[in-house]
Amino acid sequence: MKKQIFLLLIMIVAGLASCKKFLLELPKDTVVPETFFNTKDQLTAALMSVYTELGAYDNEGSYSRFLSLEGNAATDEYSLRSAGSTTASIYNASASYAAYGALWGNLYQGIERANFLLEHLDASPVAKADKDEIKGEALFLRGYYHFLLVSYYGDVPLKLVTTKSASDISRARTPARQVYNQVIKDMTDAEALVNTASTWGVTTTGRVSKTCAAGMLSRVCLHAAGRLRDDSYLAPSVAWGRKVVASGLHNLLPDYKQIFINHSADINDNTECIWEVEFMRDASGIYYEFERFGSTQGVENQDLATGFCQGTYNATGTLYELYAPGDLRRDWTIANYNNNVIPGTKTKSAPYGKVYINPATHWQRSLAKWRREYQNAAIIGVKNVGPTNYPLLRYADVLLTLAEADNQLNGPTAENIEWVNKVRRRGYGVSLVGRNINNLTVTSGGTSGYTLGSTVTFSGGGATRDAKAAISAVSAGKITAITLIDGGAGYTSAPTITISGGTGAVITPTISNLTDCELLLANYTTKAAFQSMMVAERSRELAGEGWHKLDLFRWHTFVSTMAAMVPIVGPPGNGFAGVLPAYANATARDTCFPIPIQEMALNPLMVQNPGWN
Repeated sequence: MKKQIFLLLIMIVAGLASCKKFLLELPKDTVVPETFFNTKDQLTAALMSVYTELGAYDNEGSYSRFLSLEGNAATDEYSLRSAGSTTASIYNASASYAAYGALWGNLYQGIERANFLLEHLDASPVAKADKDEIKGEALFLRGYYHFLLVSYYGDVPLKLVTTKSASDISRARTPARQVYNQVIKDMTDAEALVNTASTWGVTTTGRVSKTCAAGMLSRVCLHAAGRLRDDSYLAPSVAWGRKVVASGLHNLLPDYKQIFINHSADINDNTECIWEVEFMRDASGIYYEFERFGSTQGVENQDLATGFCQGTYNATGTLYELYAPGDLRRDWTIANYNNNVIPGTKTKSAPYGKVYINPATHWQRSLAKWRREYQNAAIIGVKNVGPTNYPLLRYADVLLTLAEADNQLNGPTAENIEWVNKVRRRGYGVSLVGRNINNLTVTSGGTSGYTLGSTVTFSGGGATRDAKAAISAVSAGKITAITLIDGGAGYTSAPTITISGGTGAVITPTISNLTDCELLLANYTTKAAFQSMMVAERSRELAGEGWHKLDLFRWHTFVSTMAAMVPIVGPPGNGFAGVLPAYANATARDTCFPIPIQEMALNPLMVQNPGWN
């Protein structure tokens, strides 16, 4: 869905505008409903205005910034570096906080545009097959926007027709069950109409496909089962997930980090990323839709030439500790380095570059799945915005959702354990690196002469690629910590490790086994045991991708999870007590966003969520 710019205004839906790649030339017709919907290109233009609310950047209310960052913090996965402001992620904002209203407005704007298009489709002279394709995508998006609304706000007005008059704005909240059921209906109808992923082609990640609809239906049904405490939604969740797997159209990329490098490098690949929000900057430097999460989440960097990043969000130590040695996802999700900035300033010190973190330090590490260093040269120097895509549905998530729903329905089985193991094998790089070094131990720090600049060299061990490491702490010339940067590949025995600049240091490597990642059915004999594992596995795979808070909501564990974090982050002197308010402030009211104050003022039938008055 990378876009060629065009602007479209449709009178009834103000600002029906977007810029998508599918039109080869600008529409030239008079832009009124009676004359506009006469060609497939015109229908596609209207459809693109429905898509555009996913990444709306005028108020950053959806995935451009709010839903990709603040809206889903803080949890036991990540939080702001400090809690000295008023934001949704510190749980100290009121119903008048602008971002709550921006998200609400974006989602209902998308719904209004979808309804407007759907109401004009039948009268269009365009071929039925083309109209069906457009109809399917519009229905899916209407369903998806309602899904986000019910997920974040609880009971919300279900809106299936356009606003015809000023009196139409007075709408009561629809019970969540009815909203979920309509979402499922819209997406089910859509799945029968939209193109396959193979029809779109592997480089299209922004258009809704049959497997996108099926995968999202699996997610929606699992969320409905949890939020409504109704297990009747589990069987459909499993059935839709199985349909994605059976299609054979998607798979896991061999290298976990490549998913996010592709996003930063503007490479689309729906092999794993079934559906994404697509952002764009063209070759001339014009941004048609842009995001801010890529310059906010990551390692702080004040150097424009290498990719400015605010580095606003830190992963928690609890997330770091979920990963076992050898899990390659950890050091990509959570950066194992800082950029060399003088403490307490925004001034880079010399030499400027990566300074690796002592492995014993589990807190105050940057959440860093997307890294601006992988952007192309023309984009990397732009300070605050970029064209990094944001994933909404990955194949790994489909497998984990399917496994969780199947366990809740049938208990642990060899099949649902295998779905999780597929994700874990990729996470440990079984096919990518084989046996590698998964841990380094400082057996002896040596006698003297070592510095942070000492060079660590690996040789031998049968490696097809040598490991890499850096000294991350020294004391009086002795090594006290070493950080593994790359575990190498293909080891058959322990390599020789030499370190420059000093004498006597001994570093002992641990080499992985190909079965380290395997979960055994014998260890998961109850639904509860399997579910506990799934909670951790979803964080290991999907941390920072915008679903964990909603997972906590559907598991009904948000309040207890946040309360359990308070004694962990709270003790004075631990170096991260500054984030305590984000956890101490959270209460049951925060399991839903507030109905925005503007909506409360304009809609006399609206009732506020508990605790937000």
